[in-house]
Amino acid sequence: MRPPHDTATSAIGSGVSVTSSTAPSATNMSLVLPAEQPCYAQPLSPNLAAFSIEMDHWRDWAGQEVGQPNTYVNQLLNNLARGTGRSPSFRVGADSEDRGTVDLSVQVENSTFPNVTATVPYPEATLDLIGEDFYALSANLPPGTRFTWGINLKYLNVTETVRQATLLADTFQGSRASLLSQQVLETVEIGNEPDFYSFPGWTPLNYTTTWIEYAKAVADVLDFSSDKNGTTLFAGAFSGLSPYTWNARAALEAGILNDPELSKYTKTFAEHNYDGVYGYPGYGEPMPGGLMDKANVRGNLTIKLPDIMATHAAGLAYVIGEGNSYANHGAPNVSNTAEAAIWGVDHLLYGASLGIERLYFHHGVGYRYNLFQPVAGVDDGTNTTSRPHILPAYYGFLITNEAIGSSGNSYVAEIQTTNQSIAAYGIWEGGKLVQAVVINNTPYYDITTRRPSFDVAMDGFSGGSATVKRLSVPYTTAFHGLTWGNQTFDTVSGVPEGTVYEEDLPRTGVLSIDASSVALVCFK
Repeated sequence: MRPPHDTATSAIGSGVSVTSSTAPSATNMSLVLPAEQPCYAQPLSPNLAAFSIEMDHWRDWAGQEVGQPNTYVNQLLNNLARGTGRSPSFRVGADSEDRGTVDLSVQVENSTFPNVTATVPYPEATLDLIGEDFYALSANLPPGTRFTWGINLKYLNVTETVRQATLLADTFQGSRASLLSQQVLETVEIGNEPDFYSFPGWTPLNYTTTWIEYAKAVADVLDFSSDKNGTTLFAGAFSGLSPYTWNARAALEAGILNDPELSKYTKTFAEHNYDGVYGYPGYGEPMPGGLMDKANVRGNLTIKLPDIMATHAAGLAYVIGEGNSYANHGAPNVSNTAEAAIWGVDHLLYGASLGIERLYFHHGVGYRYNLFQPVAGVDDGTNTTSRPHILPAYYGFLITNEAIGSSGNSYVAEIQTTNQSIAAYGIWEGGKLVQAVVINNTPYYDITTRRPSFDVAMDGFSGGSATVKRLSVPYTTAFHGLTWGNQTFDTVSGVPEGTVYEEDLPRTGVLSIDASSVALVCFK
């Protein structure tokens, strides 16, 4: 997302504040492990950590031609799938979704881009021509990948919207369905961030009426189904920058579920959420330490609670359909550093604990907040232009997926702490506490000084067997040198290097955790 130039303020934070914690080494604190699964624990979707892709560079992610996948991308996705047993979900669309036009004289895709600027070196396309094989590139991603595909609403040209839906239907449900037999068209999104459409008199009511009209037209060419692997509708996709007027409650009140046929297949409401904005007047300069600040993480998600509750009451799933650290492609020296990995774990698990089913982290080629760059020659500030490469945020998804596990039946709840530098979550399966995630968000910049740490006494640990796996980072603003369980994933092929190392938790139940690190405790 890139905010419109006239957007000066919003309810999302600027990320300016920096945690004031200066905890000395080996500060002691207690963490009370619940004796049983809390009644407010929320189910954890194996697809909680998902990808949103700016579609103007779709070929760079999926591969240039059908049958020629980007092997580096697929390796990284397979790494993530090992944690949950599921390949990550993809939403493809975003800003260029509403600039797309079908042109079957184009084989795959032809995008027109504006001039670059110092703030936005990789701008979104102003026009995206959708060719015959565009949607079929979905077959290049790993088996089991579930897709949300976005189609154009902003043109208010129902003929064009239906043309895109027709090509999408032919690809997934028609003549090329056998090619896509291992991928799933899970949902269809009609329009991206409609609250940014600058039409006269445009309101949530106008949007809802228009969306229903277009959704009916799309339903005439696409087969929707409420079955497990059927295709459903993805409503909303509001930017989140006008949370008190453009929100799920407004759309529900306007009757977005009033059509009896469409309501059968409308299963998800999406809103977007960034923790701040980079490079726009009216927003402070993001500073290291502010993104992963515990209060910042909670403040930027709890504002969604009224919409989460309203969506659930209406029988829909609530997702963050697009989000990341700082809108406008990320803040240099924050979004592309180790801080983003630490923030990502807290952001994902806290969101899940509020009842958010899925959070789609937005990506575009060259964006500073990416988990990885799919192609070489991209300057994202990490000094790795010679090859495709991961960014530190990738480790956040690795940790989260491993915490979720592969049972398909895990639950999460935040374990309260009184210290603003420590966040913790419990993971339950079958009512039993199986894992705990502990995050130390204390910044650490000066490697010539002793690194602060906490000794966290886990009250309720019975002294049985437990192991600890750690995210280690050189310092908060590091671009490279991170490891997860002693393995680095910053390799040429994407295959991890190093032997996995997990230590035993002392029988005393005291976990020592360094500043700017994450620990996953597995109770045997």
